[in-house]
Amino acid sequence: MTLIAAFVKRFPLITFFGLAYGFSWGSYAILSGPFLFPWGPWFAALIVASATLGKAGLNELLRRCLYWRVGLLWYIVVLTVPIAIALTAVALNLLMGAAVSTTIQLSPWYSFFFLFPLALFDAPLLEETGWRGYSLPQFPAERSPIANTLILAVLIAGWHVPIALSDRTLAAPYLITAIASAVVTNWVYYNTDGSALLAMVYHTAANTMGGAGFNVFQLFSGPDYIRAWWCLAAVNWMAALIVMLVSGPTLGRSQRSM
Repeated sequence: MTLIAAFVKRFPLITFFGLAYGFSWGSYAILSGPFLFPWGPWFAALIVASATLGKAGLNELLRRCLYWRVGLLWYIVVLTVPIAIALTAVALNLLMGAAVSTTIQLSPWYSFFFLFPLALFDAPLLEETGWRGYSLPQFPAERSPIANTLILAVLIAGWHVPIALSDRTLAAPYLITAIASAVVTNWVYYNTDGSALLAMVYHTAANTMGGAGFNVFQLFSGPDYIRAWWCLAAVNWMAALIVMLVSGPTLGRSQRSM
């Protein structure tokens, strides 16, 4: 066994995050943009899962990413909660005096469903294969899910730093939102028997609400636009705190999601 293989088997999580960060940040620097950025966690998951457990590791990764038998209620949750969070942030911004821009016209409401598949393949499919498909199940089971969640949330936010710094006026609320959203996404994961698929759906719904063609925050401009992102950060943290208070330190973890 080579020294590299021995290191990967002994420190799979360190290897995973090193590869995820290294590929994503490196591609961003080389290409001066995010074209390959989301591929980092995906590549890292495939490499480490196969290096540590071979075919069995890849099969387990695939199972988590395709596990869909979680009940209709959770599909409703992962689709409606991100929409509710985004619309609440918009309403909060309006209550704080924001003016709706007259130069921006949003796509019809039903375009959400057409843009959803594009948003899925743009990032969440690749990211969540790594974050919840591979890395989260590797965190120590004896440590509380809320502790594992907060650690993963900070690591995910850190991974997003190059993207966040592409617009420094929004970097802080963007990263704060990423941490809070990770808490809610893990709550979904723990309550759906460790389904990375449902985490992908939640992530995709959130991205669709703020993505190109359906960005509800484009209703605002200038300082109102910046404040809209701060409102989004605040509402996401409200949702995260509610989840933590209601679910407790286990976040509703089931045995299968361990």
